[in-house]
Amino acid sequence: MKGLISGEEGRRMMKPLLVALVLALPSGLVASPAAAAPDNAQRYISCLTEMRPTQVRQLLAASTAAAANMPYHALLDDNRCISRVFGDHPFRPEDMALSRDMLRGKLAEQALLATPAEVAALQPLPLQQKRYVRNFFGATGRHPAVDEMAVCMADTDPAGIAALITTDPGGGDEDAAIGALSPSLTKCLSAGTRLDASRKALRAALADALYQRLKNPTLSPASMQKLRRGQERGR
Repeated sequence: MKGLISGEEGRRMMKPLLVALVLALPSGLVASPAAAAPDNAQRYISCLTEMRPTQVRQLLAASTAAAANMPYHALLDDNRCISRVFGDHPFRPEDMALSRDMLRGKLAEQALLATPAEVAALQPLPLQQKRYVRNFFGATGRHPAVDEMAVCMADTDPAGIAALITTDPGGGDEDAAIGALSPSLTKCLSAGTRLDASRKALRAALADALYQRLKNPTLSPASMQKLRRGQERGR
């Protein structure tokens, strides 16, 4: 996934075009065994969540690449889950596109699906004019502009992301859910940002951002403003 920053010119024309380009990308942009066997991918992620909960929490809580690397490699090196899901079939981590950003997204999605009531309780927040910067950006492996867009969407359209992660990857329901997110995606793309991403990568970024909002509610702009007002009244 890349987020390429260009100049301010052409902003109004470029944004809708680039959003349309992303949404038009085929779900199976990169052919792999995982694309043909989504059930195996889901079982593998479920196994990691069950067998290595500490490393899952550490990976999702990391704020730097260095802090993320140890749990990331510990999860991928767990042969118990590989054996449980794939048996005697050959397996390579790259077959499932389990780069750090993709693994974070899949694990975040698993955690969100396990707490549907908490996710449903998240309310949309007003769009902020200032930047959406969070401390976990350094651990994701994505371009910061992509994470910033995802955080903006998690704040302003949590229900849209929640609907997306309940769909089967590559299916028609996923297509519809991503299409419904198009207005939020347009609003949340930073000025002059060009987004070049597969649907899998976009889904991973959005799940990661929504998980971070759920687990760290004080990081949202509205909550930070409320905290500052309380501190000022206490002086």
